Amino acid sequence: MKWHFIKSLMWFCAVVWTVSVFTSCSLMKDDRDDCPMGLYLKFKYDYNLERADMFKDHVGAVDVFVFDENGKYVTTRSEMNAGTYRPLADPSYLMPMNLSPGKYRFIVLAGQVPYKEQLESGRAHFVRSDFQTGDDMSALNVRLETKNDHGLVVVDHHGLPLDTLWHGIVTEPIEVFAEKPTYHTIPLVRDTKKINVTLRELDDPTQMDIADYDLKITDRNTHLLFDNSLDESQQVVYTPHAVWNTDDRTPATDANGDPVEGVGKIAHADFMTSRILYHEHAAEDGILSVVNRKTGMEVIRVNLPDLLSRLRTSEDIYRYSEQEFLDRGYDFQLDFFLKGDRLAYVNISIGILGWSKRIQFEEL
Repeated sequence: MKWHFIKSLMWFCAVVWTVSVFTSCSLMKDDRDDCPMGLYLKFKYDYNLERADMFKDHVGAVDVFVFDENGKYVTTRSEMNAGTYRPLADPSYLMPMNLSPGKYRFIVLAGQVPYKEQLESGRAHFVRSDFQTGDDMSALNVRLETKNDHGLVVVDHHGLPLDTLWHGIVTEPIEVFAEKPTYHTIPLVRDTKKINVTLRELDDPTQMDIADYDLKITDRNTHLLFDNSLDESQQVVYTPHAVWNTDDRTPATDANGDPVEGVGKIAHADFMTSRILYHEHAAEDGILSVVNRKTGMEVIRVNLPDLLSRLRTSEDIYRYSEQEFLDRGYDFQLDFFLKGDRLAYVNISIGILGWSKRIQFEEL
């Protein structure tokens, strides 16, 4: 009787051990049927002013360039949303890398659509260098498409916004094992910026017309290197990819507040640019310029990164450096108020957060 009890107990313990072995993997990680092996990558995009992970909502395609522990190219892995198949929209998405045991480094480039579709679209796009097996990771170059226009290098946007570009990098080698899984998260930084500019006239708002102004941004930011730094050797000009006028919804008044006959107008221009850098020396920063075509006067000339980064003091909870603020932000609004050919003041804002700041011209 005692031996029968011992055998029963041994059988029960064996069953419990077997069940625990075959179920432990699924209990540990997201309902997996079998124990996973190798490397699984997760991506996040929370390096923004909202401080929220918006990867699943914003990113539609990911390319992962794989390098060995010495930084030499091995292979590329890709994933994309297509039709109803939307793996990147799943918050629990993990990319299985299928790599041999060893140590690896990674560079990630992501967009709203796959790279092939970007190249086939009519808009200006970021062209990547091709990798050959054994190439160093520093060989990656990403260049924004440009053209030569009367001696100026101009971004050829074809009247369309840029394809959005995200970048991520892992320089510390990640080890892949044969007998157990490795999980790693790669954070992304958005490099493309949207800047909406509006112009208003204080003396006579009814006379404002976007057709009377030439707007441009001059910078040195179209050549991105492997680590997301910039080769700033070439100056480039951005022009608005969209311009239009709207009617002001408030009654038109002059600078003194007296009523003016007619409807006030607001001029609009939309830019998209590559990554914006804040330099130690202001002379190296990008410039936003607006010229009145009728008078030939440059009515606006401002240091763009300096102007945009002044908005960072509007938030008391989070304090960012100028560069971190520019890298986190991606949708800026600049409202310029003119008095004839003179800039009176500007309002800077980020609509989604309700942050805004007014700067008098004398401050600039």
